[in-house]
Amino acid sequence: MNRDSGVLGVQVSGAQAPFVRSAPPGSRAGLTCGLADPVGVDEPSPRLSWDARLIGEATVVVSSDGREVWRSSVPAGSHDVDVPGEWLAPLTPYTWSVEGYATGAFTTGLRARGGWDAPWLAGDPRAAVSLRGSFTWHPAPGRAWLAATALGVYRALLNGVRLGEEELAPGWTDYGHRTRYRLLELTELLVSGENELELWLAPGWYAGHVAGGGPRRYGDRPAASAQVLVRDDDGVRRVFATDAAWTRRDLGRPRADLVMGETVRAPSGQAGPAETTAAPEILVEADPAPPVRVIGTVPAVSVTEPAPGVQVADFGRNVVGRVRLRVDAPGPVRIVVRHGEELTATGRLYTDNLRTADQRDEFALGPGSHVVEPAFTLHGFRYAEVTGWPGALTPDDLEAVLLSSALAVTGSLTVSDPAVRQLVANIGASADGNLVSVPTDCPQRDERTGWTADIAVFGSTLSFLRHTQAFLSGWVTTLIDGQRADGAVPHVAPVLPEYGYDSPVWSDALIEVPWLLWRRYGDDRTLRRAYDPMRRWADYCLAQAEDGIRPGRALGDWLAPGTVETPKSLIATAALARSLRLVAHVADVLGEPHAPEYGEAFTRVSGAFQRAFLSGPRLRTETQTGYAVALAWDLVPPEDRAASAQALAELVRADGHRLMTGFVGTPLLLPVLSETGHHDLACRIFNQEGYPSWRYQLRAGATTMWERWDAWHHRHGLQTPAMNSFNHYAYGCVGDWLFRHVAGLGDDPRGTGGGFGELLLRPGPVPLLRQAHARYESASGTVESGWRAGPDGVQFTFAVPEGVTARVELPVRGAWDGMTVNGTFLMGLSEQLPTTRLADGGCALNLPPGRWSFTAPAAATAHLLQEWDDLGQ
Repeated sequence: MNRDSGVLGVQVSGAQAPFVRSAPPGSRAGLTCGLADPVGVDEPSPRLSWDARLIGEATVVVSSDGREVWRSSVPAGSHDVDVPGEWLAPLTPYTWSVEGYATGAFTTGLRARGGWDAPWLAGDPRAAVSLRGSFTWHPAPGRAWLAATALGVYRALLNGVRLGEEELAPGWTDYGHRTRYRLLELTELLVSGENELELWLAPGWYAGHVAGGGPRRYGDRPAASAQVLVRDDDGVRRVFATDAAWTRRDLGRPRADLVMGETVRAPSGQAGPAETTAAPEILVEADPAPPVRVIGTVPAVSVTEPAPGVQVADFGRNVVGRVRLRVDAPGPVRIVVRHGEELTATGRLYTDNLRTADQRDEFALGPGSHVVEPAFTLHGFRYAEVTGWPGALTPDDLEAVLLSSALAVTGSLTVSDPAVRQLVANIGASADGNLVSVPTDCPQRDERTGWTADIAVFGSTLSFLRHTQAFLSGWVTTLIDGQRADGAVPHVAPVLPEYGYDSPVWSDALIEVPWLLWRRYGDDRTLRRAYDPMRRWADYCLAQAEDGIRPGRALGDWLAPGTVETPKSLIATAALARSLRLVAHVADVLGEPHAPEYGEAFTRVSGAFQRAFLSGPRLRTETQTGYAVALAWDLVPPEDRAASAQALAELVRADGHRLMTGFVGTPLLLPVLSETGHHDLACRIFNQEGYPSWRYQLRAGATTMWERWDAWHHRHGLQTPAMNSFNHYAYGCVGDWLFRHVAGLGDDPRGTGGGFGELLLRPGPVPLLRQAHARYESASGTVESGWRAGPDGVQFTFAVPEGVTARVELPVRGAWDGMTVNGTFLMGLSEQLPTTRLADGGCALNLPPGRWSFTAPAAATAHLLQEWDDLGQ
């Protein structure tokens, strides 16, 4: 282990230097279908969106090759518009503009071709192979495109040159329902005469190892299909496609598995005819989500030699991707690279927590200089153990290549405490590492599946940090694909039946995630697509309930510490009530007639919850999670709410100001405390440095979020290898509290509107911090909220975009005479900025668009700056 077993506070090298990646190229001002300038849009009516609400009416213009094809006026307050599909042609680039606001571009996909009809070629169940075909190209007017897809993963090359930057294309879907294709333009790349198109095809998720269940989960062999298409004035024609005339060649990668690893050697040169295979009876559609790409590299920071011939490189932080080697080989060498998150006490690679995931790459190289890396595997690791290296390995000989779906960066959180800055970086790193085609639970062991609760509880934090609309909308489609006919929703998507169905909170992601996309982006399309599946799920749960109580089942408050378990039936019933209320909200948003039906069902279930689990304001079985769900989801009678919150506060104090929550309670606990007048207790929990806490992970050297609070414990060491991931984003849900309740940036939880158009800016200074500032590029414009404490008081700053409503609540007390707003005394602005006094003495007002600075004197903010004697040390 790279920790002192007896003393917390030993920092692992690199933990002080968080990795924060920058946004990928492309302006966020122009967004189509959730992506900047996408290629391959199959939406019947593409939606154009921009990052501001219109002050007045504006005109949207769509053009192709300089010719206007569609024009429309959009009203004030708009931030998107739908383009009628009848105006658009397939395989055509378009530009668009909103006068004075945004410009963008998009290219349509195969929308008018009526389906995918190119033949399919079979690959190898273990190896990556090269499929090659040649065709003659005669330059002509028009534009040429490659459309390619696979059951498995592929790379495309033209005349020996790789096309595009996508990794592990076309990603992971529910192969019983659909796979996806990508478009790449070839117009400027084709040469007159003969051209060779090549597809490198590997098993990927389709035929490789998936989720500990062995290989070939979906099919025995991978398959690929591609076609070269030309769009000209006469329409679309196919000029070339995969067929029986293609050849299959050895690629020199006899083992290419996402989980187990890859072997790289010189190709044998053997070739033979490609084998055609039956076309799958599934949908082949354009991928609406951003592709997996290389998002950065991380150099090794040190190399050790714990045993003769065994050298271990440390990259300083937990990463997801693969290792790139630079080798000067004096003769033939066989180099083996194994990957892991931790080291043993002797400095060797710790692999027990990987379970059956080998994470082993091999390179058989001849003499000379080589730069090599795998192409079709993925590892979660901090350390790489290298054997067979010719001589002494140095940090300059290797680097980690990071892979992730390329989501744009949309939010930032700046704080004065280096530990909290590290926590924010850890949250972002775990997010990027677990967003590889689908939102996964972990990237290292043999699981790596799309667990539903993880993204349900982390989705709000993630959607502050990254632009998630297209990515999560595509995943919702995959989740719907896995829903059973009776309405039961799987625990993972893409569905793997052995992982089960029908767990409260987990399966409720079918409702939570589309609702999140509506609230953040105004995405009513995903709501509409998910509405009937939502209803089927809610009706399924209602049918199981007995007198309004849903039986306890499945996972409960997963991985909660402590000895008192929150009753699973309490969680199940609370989750049912929450989902019923959300379905009612969705019905209202969509103009569907079912809102009263589900509103009444919520009333029945919440009443049953109160009768079964509450005795007055107190829970019959008192746990932090029980109170958190009851208060967060409005299951406590209004007259008892304050007393229930006080009971939770007493329980937190009795627990030594430590959290005792798992996957269900953790995202709710701190927000509930802050919202019910106990922000000081939320801060005490957050500032805890002992186990269990976020700072405990940081003091132990974490560079990503842990799956368990005790993934490593100062008394017991490493947790069970059966389930112990050091890169698991679920407990990164605290980021939402940091944005909303510390920096103060959030949408109003009382609203049901979409597109982040109803703001609640409520800063909550935290002892041990002296500054916090959040910025978010929302669908309605740039929002900022923050504060800075000094000897003379606290300065609060806000930025409110045009076209949104903003309520500000300032945690000041006493007289407000000394408070200034943009340099003018607040009392002198009573007509322009009327204020009201909150129950706790704070100040509330509605803030117009603009940039604002409030300065509150020390007399009004002294209570915010006090240090506590007991911070839970």
